[in-house]
Amino acid sequence: MEFPSFEHLRFYEGVHDVPLNISYSSIKGFTLGEFHKALPKDLDLNWTDERGSPELRRLIARRSGVTMDRVLVTTGATEANFLVNAALVGLRDRVVVDSPIYSPLRDCAAGLGAQVIPVARDCRDGWPLDLDRFRKATARRAKLLVFANLNNPTSAPLGRQELRELADIAEECDGYVLVDETFRELAFNNALPSVAEFGPRMMALSTVTKVGGLGALRVGWIVAHPRLLERFKAVKDYTTICGSSVSQLLALWALKRWEFFRRRATRILDQNRKLANEVLVEVPALHGDVPNGGTVMFPHSDVRVPRLAQRLLRTYKTVIADGRFFGMDDHFRIGLGGDSVEFRRGLRNLQRTLRELA
Repeated sequence: MEFPSFEHLRFYEGVHDVPLNISYSSIKGFTLGEFHKALPKDLDLNWTDERGSPELRRLIARRSGVTMDRVLVTTGATEANFLVNAALVGLRDRVVVDSPIYSPLRDCAAGLGAQVIPVARDCRDGWPLDLDRFRKATARRAKLLVFANLNNPTSAPLGRQELRELADIAEECDGYVLVDETFRELAFNNALPSVAEFGPRMMALSTVTKVGGLGALRVGWIVAHPRLLERFKAVKDYTTICGSSVSQLLALWALKRWEFFRRRATRILDQNRKLANEVLVEVPALHGDVPNGGTVMFPHSDVRVPRLAQRLLRTYKTVIADGRFFGMDDHFRIGLGGDSVEFRRGLRNLQRTLRELA
């Protein structure tokens, strides 16, 4: 095995101390003190259920509309993605991946020796999904089809009819569909179904990270058929075995007040979408609408993105995410979920830099 470099992560490690980062996909961070609760003194720090605490799994299952035997708690969505790929994908298997997409969803299968086939979306008309191209790319033998819903970095949704057709394609291939649903609830009024509703070949993964601003908890999960979860659990025995009891308790607290976190996310995103619309309409070098849902947007730039990103970083101490991390060089990602004062400053720096370079 030889995994491709996680360039996006390496990049963030290098710019962690830069004052303005307007590329993050998460909602503004939430702190331990904001829970207004104390950790119980009798919390067991020596053992926790290897599948995730039962109360946490029951809550995830209820929110996903499934029974708890279909939930496996993982160390973040990143481990969830790895477990699925490691259990199902082998050398020279065909894996068809939506593009653009968050790179671990694309590159994990490559590291396992699979043949990864990206299917690029067209940025015109809202990044529509071309199911005919996907069906053709499978060659009726794809082991895995990979998506994110909402898409990261475009926030494009997958609707009920598209998910139903993907289930049909998986049946034709004798394969599976993996959908990262980390951002699904951020579609808000355009409520999207979970892929888990569409049959035993369909798998969802998610996390408390993005909606809650709780990335450091590293709590995610997989929702899938119990037979598949047994295979994923067998791999997990060789990765993390079980998760942190402290993190799972905090995740449980968060999910018990999830409507609060959704309202908090809505408030932040509504304000930042308004800012983005106000600023970006004045920038003719950028093309693409601010999406109605999700935490990210992925505009096309007439200015070369590496040059733009470098000037922003060096001159204005502002970070955007280069589109090459997601598979498209002439775009870049903007995050809509951060502090609004900082977001406004970052957008103005972006506007100024584009004018200088255009």
